[in-house]
Amino acid sequence: MTLVKERAIEMIQRMPEDDMLYVINILQNLEAMTINKEKDRLRARQALMNILNMEKKLPDNFDMKKELQEAREEKYDNFG
Repeated sequence: MTLVKERAIEMIQRMPEDDMLYVINILQNLEAMTINKEKDRLRARQALMNILNMEKKLPDNFDMKKELQEAREEKYDNFG
């Protein structure tokens, strides 16, 4: 058992019985947060895999400067 866990157990053993419900509630909330973190990590990993699977190669004749210019004109041409 780690030193941190031993310290936590000692603190719990010193607490009055009436406070145990609070400790249990806190531990349950911490446990739920840990489970949610793992779910979030799995969701993020899956989202990254989806993005990587959608990756496509551009055509050989793709002109980045032309595409950028056309996108800017389309978006900002109506200003001014």
